[in-house]
Amino acid sequence: MGGSPGRWTKMTGGTDGAGSRRRWNQKAGPAAVLVVVVLTMAACSSGTDTNLQTAPPKPKPLTTANPNLPAGTASTQQAVLSAWFLAEQTYYGYMDEPPAPLRADIVAGQTTTDLFPKLTDYYVNSALQSAGIFLLGLKMQLLNGPSGYNLGNPSVTALAATTATVAFCYSDTGTTTATGQPGPVTLDGNDPAIGGVRGTSNLVRVTGSWKITSGQSISVAKC
Repeated sequence: MGGSPGRWTKMTGGTDGAGSRRRWNQKAGPAAVLVVVVLTMAACSSGTDTNLQTAPPKPKPLTTANPNLPAGTASTQQAVLSAWFLAEQTYYGYMDEPPAPLRADIVAGQTTTDLFPKLTDYYVNSALQSAGIFLLGLKMQLLNGPSGYNLGNPSVTALAATTATVAFCYSDTGTTTATGQPGPVTLDGNDPAIGGVRGTSNLVRVTGSWKITSGQSISVAKC
């Protein structure tokens, strides 16, 4: 299994700026970023998506509280992890949506908010923008998301009143074409030398809900 292309800032060494993990490896140029920002800002409604598809369901990994964090935070840690899982599952669901109709909608001027309304339930700030950029690029290339994925067993490594950090390592089968063939190797989910993606997601508590705001990752041979 290869690690999926990403939303987070790719780490070339031990550290890097927080940004987007699911790396649109064409590294969407300034014009592409501008289009996404303009489309997002121009959205006139949140839209509804009654036909959201999901990738094949995966059993939720068993998680336990991090004993290195203060006692009494187990329930909060679980809330953070639940939010992280829902964010990832929603994102994979959008990746798996049929690309042709979405591409037509994008060309017709539909916004990321119109096409992927549930993203705002789980992502904010740079993570939300980067998720939209990648999904637009994926559908414009007429690609589907992976046919299978494994989110592994993430853990909360830092926790405060309104911020948290989740460490993860996950893998998936990479993108696919409309005929089910592997997508471009440049989308590293199809690179046989890459077995997973390891990194961290930063979450913030917004109006009572935990949402991913940024993150960073690196491709690894194996989780």
